Amino acid sequence: MNSAEGRSSFRRLASTFGAQIYNQGITVGIQLSLVPVLLHYWGAEQYGVWLLLSAIPTYLTFADFGFTMAAKNVMTIKVSGGDRSGALVVYQSIFMLLNLVVAAILIILLLGLPLVRIGALFSLGPISEAAAKTVLFLLAANVLLTQYLLLLASGLRCIGKPTEEVVWGASARLMEGAVTAIAAALSDDIATAATAIVASRIAFNLATWARLRFLERWLALGRRHASLDEAKKLFHPSISFMLVSIGQALTIQGPVLILGVSGTPMQVVVFSTARTLARLGTSAINMINFAFTPEYSRLFGLGKFQQFAKLARLHFWTTVGLSAIYVVVLSVAGEWVVTLWTAGKVSVDQTFLVVLLLAVAAEMVWSAELMPLASINRHVALSRIFSILSVAGLGVCYVADRYYDSLVAVAAPLLLLHIVMAVVSGFRLWPLPRFIELGGNDK
Repeated sequence: MNSAEGRSSFRRLASTFGAQIYNQGITVGIQLSLVPVLLHYWGAEQYGVWLLLSAIPTYLTFADFGFTMAAKNVMTIKVSGGDRSGALVVYQSIFMLLNLVVAAILIILLLGLPLVRIGALFSLGPISEAAAKTVLFLLAANVLLTQYLLLLASGLRCIGKPTEEVVWGASARLMEGAVTAIAAALSDDIATAATAIVASRIAFNLATWARLRFLERWLALGRRHASLDEAKKLFHPSISFMLVSIGQALTIQGPVLILGVSGTPMQVVVFSTARTLARLGTSAINMINFAFTPEYSRLFGLGKFQQFAKLARLHFWTTVGLSAIYVVVLSVAGEWVVTLWTAGKVSVDQTFLVVLLLAVAAEMVWSAELMPLASINRHVALSRIFSILSVAGLGVCYVADRYYDSLVAVAAPLLLLHIVMAVVSGFRLWPLPRFIELGGNDK
């Protein structure tokens, strides 16, 4: 790689990394600011119910079976290789598939929710059964609408606009957080907040679609170029992305649901608050992970495998160093931060917090090992292992909570799970010559 190519690659990474700083700043800012705001206007019990109801639709993040994630990689690789028509076929094929999936899920929700008694499963406190069902449907609709934004983001990335891809998604989350806070300040009806969130998502989807059409008119939504055969080619990597999403949903939101069933709304608030603080590290590492991902796909599409391997090595060791610093800092200051952050309304046990921090650090390491593989759709085996371990880990969390009634007991299985994944991912990723074997020597 000559110096001009190196400078060009650095500029792309710097631009995308800058967008990821904005993205993670928004994510962290919304997470941190909403806790005291919603606690103030709604109170701990109603806020705990909101957290519980918000956790359930999270499982619809894999509603497209991972096809938008797989399509993003394939479209970027195809456009890098000069195959625009191939990218358009993938784009429209996934769009039609997404339409079918979203329609089916909405019908199931409309028919199924009236038959379910949410109050019999979870403690709803001051929230009525009807209000809880309305909120669940609206938040589920919001998650489904987000799948279309992910597809539009695929278009932005493949045409060489990964920075815009990140900015649009982050801005949508910023508006979502803002309207949630405003709705809470104006009304104690949580359904009002859910309605505002859906309206905000629709507006941003339309704006992102208009921007993409302005940039590249050839990349149009429709069915003319859709192909079932193309969708079939993406089946295995897509399902694997779905399995990763399922695993993440289980490990992040699963303990909250367990505490909602066998614990109290206050335990949900304590765990969720500590989890949010602990996962700030994940948010920071994601800035690196997501900045590198488009470049991995581009380099692979160009056949620059040696450069691909060097980038993966830099990615891994940077993550290890930052993870170690992160655990040390929050182990010392974490309790004080939680007390200050929640104005003394929430306190956490030091042992519980440290276990949670170590679990997040292990997750940060193995996610850095996964990204080079996932960016070229070579993550199938790891995704299966993670999904199996996630289900097993959640089962252990449930048993531990029932027998020990301790937040430490709920967090410990998560630590073990992520340590195992870090070891397994390392064996899949290293040694680096494995990447060179994918295609030969660097061009």
